[in-house]
Formats: sequence, structure tokens, C-alpha cells
Amino acid sequence: MKSSLLSYMAQQEESKSEEFAKQFMAEEGLKGKARRIKIMRIIDNVGYDKKKIKTALLRSTIAERIQHD
Repeated sequence: MKSSLLSYMAQQEESKSEEFAKQFMAEEGLKGKARRIKIMRIIDNVGYDKKKIKTALLRSTIAERIQHD
């Protein structure tokens, strides 16, 4: 019983983050399943703060990494 409850809660959290990711993508004008999955992973790491999500998404899509001397 306890494991099924945990499974249900995890599934609810995943659907909540997926809905939030879809809403965020609509607001930002973004498309694509891969990008939605990336945003969901970012939500798991930083939470539901849109400013933090936007910053993390921009950092994750930098073409070149900065090289320090």
C-alpha cells in the first residue's frame, strides 16, 4: 500500500512538472518534445521559479563553453 502511494505521488509530481513545462513553453514561444523534457529536468533541479528556469535553460543551450585561462 505504501509503495503504491509513493508511486502515485511521484506520478502526480511528474504530471505537475509536465503541465508547468507546457505552460512555460507556451509563454516563451518554445516548441518540441526534447525541449519540454529538458525543461522538466530543470524544474526537478531548480523548482518552479520561472526566472531560474529561464536562466538554467539559457545556460544549458550555450553553444560554446567559456574557456578560462
